[in-house]
Amino acid sequence: MHPRNPYQAPPDFLALAENYPALKPHLVKAAVGYSIDFHDSNAQRCLTQALLHRDFSLKLSVPEDRLCPPVSNRLNYILWLQDVMTSSCPVGGETRTVTGVDIGTGASAIYPLLGCRTNQHWQFIATEIDVHSLECAQTNIFQNGLQGRIRMIQAVPGGRIFPPAIFDIHSHIDFTMCNPPFYGDKEEVLRSAEAKEIGPSAVCTGADTEMITPGGEVAFVGEMVAESTTLTTRSRWYSSMLGKLSSLTAIVQLLRDRQIDNYAIAEFVQGKTRRWAIAWSLTNERLPDSVARITNPTLQSMMPPRNSLKHPFGSVHSPGRLRNALHHVLANIEGVTFEQTLPENVTQDQGFPGILVHASSNTWSRAARRRKKLAVKSGLSPGRPIPTLSCRIQKTSTNDGDTAQMSLEFQWVRGADRGLFESFMSHVSRKVDAALKSSEDTMVL
Repeated sequence: MHPRNPYQAPPDFLALAENYPALKPHLVKAAVGYSIDFHDSNAQRCLTQALLHRDFSLKLSVPEDRLCPPVSNRLNYILWLQDVMTSSCPVGGETRTVTGVDIGTGASAIYPLLGCRTNQHWQFIATEIDVHSLECAQTNIFQNGLQGRIRMIQAVPGGRIFPPAIFDIHSHIDFTMCNPPFYGDKEEVLRSAEAKEIGPSAVCTGADTEMITPGGEVAFVGEMVAESTTLTTRSRWYSSMLGKLSSLTAIVQLLRDRQIDNYAIAEFVQGKTRRWAIAWSLTNERLPDSVARITNPTLQSMMPPRNSLKHPFGSVHSPGRLRNALHHVLANIEGVTFEQTLPENVTQDQGFPGILVHASSNTWSRAARRRKKLAVKSGLSPGRPIPTLSCRIQKTSTNDGDTAQMSLEFQWVRGADRGLFESFMSHVSRKVDAALKSSEDTMVL
């Protein structure tokens, strides 16, 4: 479960029913306190409505023949996308409008509703192929007064997953999201039910259009990947939920086959239910490992390349001394500018703010210096600059018994050349090491 998800523990059903009286008839005595019968579709639907009412001031209508979305599960995805947007948002752009697209929003329109309630600067375009679900989604949008922030589009059977009408509304969007049907046909649904020895933990009320798509979720998300390579940067990030580990494996391989290494994976575990989210981008935006990679040891072979690299400075005990050495090194690299990303009021004992660094070209490598020297001698231009680079540098500390070790963590923020980022990190780390070891008479620290 996402660490900011408020549903880490089961709700107090009795207190929830006091807040939402319609839930009271569905309460059943449990070993400790009260619960509901999760095999009762009416009780499950009422629980969703109660949580949305109490925690998000949302009113939800869900027809009996459509999926009833579990709130905590859906909120996980929204919270992770918040992390993706925050991590890849330009400095100073935290309050700008963010536009998301929900593919197949369903009768509840749960993702746009939660997204707008938890993010005052978010707006959505939502698509739906089923007419009945689309009408129900419109009702939910209007009864919560969100028609100014959520636009519905009728998708066409057999048409594009990302209809052109999306880009008629907004030429560029920030992210897409999707919770695709799991199964390829009805037989797969039956096989899945039979494979569960003790049966499902909750009743499923989904219609075929919500549960089944030809080829299953792998084919659906695979088509999303294909369409994204044509749309490229018209969306900053594309994403989808996945219900099966085998699907995650297949989609990661598909991305790698298309030489897309700029992707991110999240894993959400709640009770016995395990789900995954995957996002990918055709832009030069990069996410920190804390957002793009998970720690599950069995899935490490599927993780994207690291965008966060650390260099330890074992002999340094003063954060202010490390900060000053770093500033000195950065100030002496041609073509590099940097800015603090936290307020200035930080003392040496407290540490130092994070630093956002921009490099206009590679001026630090031996090859770059040779090219410049040769160009000066011959009177020629040094040539086409190497692609630009942005990275965030911050201090981290670890304690090993009585010994505290400080490190600089370099987070790749933007750029197309991974080798350039790694080269910059190596150069700066080496120069900071040298500066720290030099005498204070040579450089005031």
